[in-house]
Amino acid sequence: MQLGQSRTLPVEKPEQIDLAQAARYFGARGEPDDRTMTLLETCAMPLLAAATPRAVWLEADTAALAEAGILRGGDVMKHLENCPQAVLLAVTLGPGVDAQIRRAGVGDIAAGVASDALGSALAEQTADAAEAELRQLAAAEGTYLTGRFSPGYGDWPIGVQPLVAAALDTARRVGLCVTENDLMTPRKSVTALLGLSDHPVKGHLAGCGHCVLNTRCEYRKRGKTCASE
Repeated sequence: MQLGQSRTLPVEKPEQIDLAQAARYFGARGEPDDRTMTLLETCAMPLLAAATPRAVWLEADTAALAEAGILRGGDVMKHLENCPQAVLLAVTLGPGVDAQIRRAGVGDIAAGVASDALGSALAEQTADAAEAELRQLAAAEGTYLTGRFSPGYGDWPIGVQPLVAAALDTARRVGLCVTENDLMTPRKSVTALLGLSDHPVKGHLAGCGHCVLNTRCEYRKRGKTCASE
């Protein structure tokens, strides 16, 4: 089965970075203090200016994705229950954000860590915006999408990243590559899968028990989960 051709997706840069989310990535527990917020606010403007968000997506039969070796593990298949088709999505903030994080950290470790947290928050915001655009496209066709499910969730391994990138042709479409260690570059990038159906579907969130971060998750340390944030 052929997966078909990927398409770029228009995605606008958010007007500002979600500082509350960035503070959580930064490691703040509860309400961040004034010093943390001042640091994040100082680092946010140059990082946002450096971002050049781009997105690419692909609609394919679930069976074709499975045949291509992309759907490994039980959790992702459970997420796609009752979804004969699915959408692959990749979003990147571009190389300028990686460069700005490095610049911010020169001689100021705290600023580098803060900028990294801001980049993570901005990547998620951009992925949210791309998902919202896909939902509008689906609604126009009378179809429905599940939530996002990314490599590394549950038992869906990070090792599928090269296959996802190849299917989406991310290197050519949006300048996103995957290293031999299955890491994305630019680093502040997101790949995800959404189930597609002709009736409302929610998908299934993977449990914490299978997550690769379950022993060092900042959310769990606070008695929460990533799904509750």
